[in-house]
Amino acid sequence: MKRFLNHNLKIKIVLPQIYLLLLISFLLAGITATQAKPVDDSKIQITGQVLDESGSPVAGATIKILNSHTGAVSEADGTFELMAPKDTTCSLSIEAVGFEKKLFEINPKTQKDQTLKISLQSAAGNLADVTVAAVRRSVGSLDLVYANQKAASAISDGISQDVIKKSPDRNMGDVLKRISGASIQDNKFVIIRGLNERYNTAQMNGALLPSTEPDKKAFAFDIIPASLIDQVVIYKSMTPDLPADFAGGAIDITTKAFPNKRVSELSLSLGYQANTTFKSFKKSNVTGSYDYLGYFDDKRSLPASYNYYKNSFSHQEDGIKMAVTEKFSNNFGYKNASNSLPDFSIGYTGGDTRYTKGDKKFGYIYAVGFSSSREVTKGVINDYTIDRHQIYSSSATEYAYKYGHYGLLNLSYAFNNKNKLLFKNLYNNQLTSEVTLRDGSNLSNETPQPFISSSSKATRDGLLQSVLQGIHDFKEDQELNWNLSYARTYHYSPDETILALNENEAGGYERKLSNENSPAIQDAGRVYSSNLEQQFGASWDYSLGFKLGDVKQLFKAGMNTYYRLKDVSVEALGYASLSAYGVTMTADQQNPYNLFTPENIEQYKITVANIGNNSTDYQGKSWNTNGFLMLENKWLENWTLKWGAAVSSYNQKLIPTSGSVIQKNNTDILPSAILTFRPATSMNLRLAGSQSVNRPEFRELADYSLYDYNKDFIYRGNPNLTRSKITNLDFRYEFFPGAGEILSASVFYKHFQDPIEQVNQGNGVLNYQNADNAQLYGAEIEIRKKLDFLGSAFLSKWSFYGNGTYVDGDIQLSGTKGKSLMQGQSPYLIGAGLSYTDGDFAFNLLYQKAGPRLAFRGQGDGQMNIYEKGRDIVDAQISYRMLKSKKLEIKLSAKDLLAQSIDWYYKFDVSGSSSKMGYNASTDKITRQFKPNTGLNLSLKYQF
Repeated sequence: MKRFLNHNLKIKIVLPQIYLLLLISFLLAGITATQAKPVDDSKIQITGQVLDESGSPVAGATIKILNSHTGAVSEADGTFELMAPKDTTCSLSIEAVGFEKKLFEINPKTQKDQTLKISLQSAAGNLADVTVAAVRRSVGSLDLVYANQKAASAISDGISQDVIKKSPDRNMGDVLKRISGASIQDNKFVIIRGLNERYNTAQMNGALLPSTEPDKKAFAFDIIPASLIDQVVIYKSMTPDLPADFAGGAIDITTKAFPNKRVSELSLSLGYQANTTFKSFKKSNVTGSYDYLGYFDDKRSLPASYNYYKNSFSHQEDGIKMAVTEKFSNNFGYKNASNSLPDFSIGYTGGDTRYTKGDKKFGYIYAVGFSSSREVTKGVINDYTIDRHQIYSSSATEYAYKYGHYGLLNLSYAFNNKNKLLFKNLYNNQLTSEVTLRDGSNLSNETPQPFISSSSKATRDGLLQSVLQGIHDFKEDQELNWNLSYARTYHYSPDETILALNENEAGGYERKLSNENSPAIQDAGRVYSSNLEQQFGASWDYSLGFKLGDVKQLFKAGMNTYYRLKDVSVEALGYASLSAYGVTMTADQQNPYNLFTPENIEQYKITVANIGNNSTDYQGKSWNTNGFLMLENKWLENWTLKWGAAVSSYNQKLIPTSGSVIQKNNTDILPSAILTFRPATSMNLRLAGSQSVNRPEFRELADYSLYDYNKDFIYRGNPNLTRSKITNLDFRYEFFPGAGEILSASVFYKHFQDPIEQVNQGNGVLNYQNADNAQLYGAEIEIRKKLDFLGSAFLSKWSFYGNGTYVDGDIQLSGTKGKSLMQGQSPYLIGAGLSYTDGDFAFNLLYQKAGPRLAFRGQGDGQMNIYEKGRDIVDAQISYRMLKSKKLEIKLSAKDLLAQSIDWYYKFDVSGSSSKMGYNASTDKITRQFKPNTGLNLSLKYQF
């Protein structure tokens, strides 16, 4: 637990580094603001905007000065900047996907105080390959995402900054559900092709992201603000240069790119939540002095006296035990707070690119933001026996307030157009404080037993990532890329309290405590937990272009290595009686949760006692090294084969403070190949095959129990898990009818050897187990099309988007009979959107649905499958740019307009197939239900 006590010290070490980065960014902004002209007097800065025939901006267009190495790429609003010779007339070349190439001359002297307006003509049905420079420039444009998708020799889907802006999405979790074949679980975990979160991997700015969760293998995408994202691509087929540990998808996130022009934006938003805003609110009896900053003080810390006696506490005299117990804060229950104000967030983004002598240039972008919000969630928790007899009934209300802040600083320096250094940094921190109140009855006996219970919990979650990247182009089509990375994720929960009280015959409440050998966390307890993960990474890849005959070929080789260091400490304490026979404590009628006062501790002889199977202290270490060789062969103009293999070595150790070390070692050779046929410049046919792996997470191996009060489940690890190996087959057709448009259809098949399932073992216990094998097959379709082909001026302003995924399969697992989908799978996913744009006005309507899924598989005699209902989610947004300069943008967003409940239910046939997963009100029983909020948000953004 010593590591936990050192977290405040770690905060003091890390925070100055973050503040220093932000200070540097503001200094850079100040320095840049004073520079009215570029340093290089021999050149003049030219600004322009690329437009289509209707006057709409064209993003991702490549603008080059012919016979030079100078160029630029247009931003999402079509604007660009480049440096042109001061005394020479220049010839410009402008190319963009879906448009005719344009050439014309400019005189820099006459253009220096003007903005070029360049209009491009559409090239119907033509989506020609863009230049290498344009592909490499990750501008937040859907046109460029589709251009990269078309040109790449991989099966992928993506979304860009300009699409994200049209939705009410506020974090990465919201964004990901807009991508074909993806959905979100618990508002933060991504499900791809129906496979649950453990079968996906994520990287940001070219470096892997570590796990954020204390109880599963997953990354919580809700900790990354959507406003910082440039583009997201999900790779669904394995290639040798991608991470090896995925079966659903490899998520590649790129944060905001360096601007071609000066950026200075201030944004402000206010949010309304239907179940929360302007309504009564309750919060914990303990509120830290720094909660509003997103950090903990020492009010929730373990008492120093307990730490002093910790290793021998059970052997101390009764007087010492009671004295130490009195030092714990008696903070059970709640206190009333003021009515909830609207949610609030504020953010600022700044940046610029400055040119120096020759081709040298320096670019930077930074962003800072703060948010605060409240949310009230009402729910139901029930339980039933195998014969449908109800044994537990309760209603629950959760009150949560959140404070968060983020900082981004990305720097770029180009020595010339061949060599570039990038330094990207992202920090995000969020503190959440929750109070959950529950009341109901235990119906397992003949006489119902009414009860009330409460839990208070504060968590601090965050991510810090830094990536240093180098890009070097050499002569004769050679390129070297490398990066060094550091990532840090954490989940701290310094004092979670739980107290349940039963109604007595007198109509009051009481708590029966056992002796100190068998305390129960569900009855009366508190948990102090710390989960810190650090990851150090390095990678390089080298590409060599060569020719066979007159056709260009590509050879690529590379290596990456990641070292993970995970520190976990959980101290679970239960309140118990020093009497061998236990004791029954009578609660105060006016304040029943005020039970563990010093007077009661002395009167009833109460002590805290460590709950061994709920406590743990371990360190996890893993070293993953991957090397790959890959060839991209082209022939007959329209055939491409990308093939090769990766060798993945993985060494994993879980080192507990006491007990046996758990060690897993695997080395896998993972071949892959993708054959692409282009019958036309706007079409692709792809056939892909590969092997990948899925490895157990530290938490899944750690043999201790974690109790989740809100869902009333106990999570337990299994040290005997082994890694799973997956064979993947994909076939896809892609058609790109125009810029920003796509029509694609895919079929896929996967075979899993030893897949890892989370199973329901009964009594509210969820464990992990390797199945024997599983197979999955399905189909996807995606369409994004402008409606201008209908020949109406009004309809030409509309665009339609839709995607659908169908999944089926089978799994062989001990104790499972009949055909069934894997745990966490949904049989179908649906997404759709309709957008309207007319000058400065835009409207967007979005729909999402994931079909019913097997949340937890029943395992063993008498245990039941737990399913989750599908939900219809409808979001909408209206935006308008105003003022003469169009620098003010106002948005009104509505999220989850239908606010359908999240329902988990029992199906009493453990052999139910994927075709029988839907909820049947006449036979099935709701076991967990949570009612989300409909949210309205008004945001303002001003460009200075």
